Amino acid sequence: MVGAAVMILMASVAVVVAGTSSGAAAESAATLTAVHSFQDLTFAGHKDGCRKCHLKEHRSWSRTPHAKALDKLEGDDANNPECLECHTTGYGEPSGFTSADDTPELAGVTCEACHGAGSAYRDKETMKDHDASVAAGLQMPNETTCLGCHNDRSPNFAGAFDYEAMKEEGVHDIKQ
Repeated sequence: MVGAAVMILMASVAVVVAGTSSGAAAESAATLTAVHSFQDLTFAGHKDGCRKCHLKEHRSWSRTPHAKALDKLEGDDANNPECLECHTTGYGEPSGFTSADDTPELAGVTCEACHGAGSAYRDKETMKDHDASVAAGLQMPNETTCLGCHNDRSPNFAGAFDYEAMKEEGVHDIKQ
């Protein structure tokens, strides 16, 4: 899942760098792209990686089903890799969810499940600059991101996924 997102992200970074009007911003984004291997990004965990600076978003996310996604799995599903892929963050990735005991900060659909592993973009200086954050690995989720889990592979899929409606109520308060 992260591997495909990395390819999309790298293409997005190229567009951001190419479309940047400021030479300094383009150079900054290009430098970050060259410095960070997106395949080497690791998951930071929402409590230490995101909550400190994005408290409003974290609070609203914590009231959504995404925050408690792992708790929804019962019986054999709680250990089923096909279920854990969507009910946790980074399952199957080197630094992703392994168990509720060992990686509780990655239980559920946390920030990094949609925004990508945050090791290279979570620092305050990088996060102050949106283009630099994207160049360092921050993903801006879209309908394709959501459809990675909200699809007919899910036993609870109700048919069509209404992205526009769900982005307003299903994730967290969105900065304007």
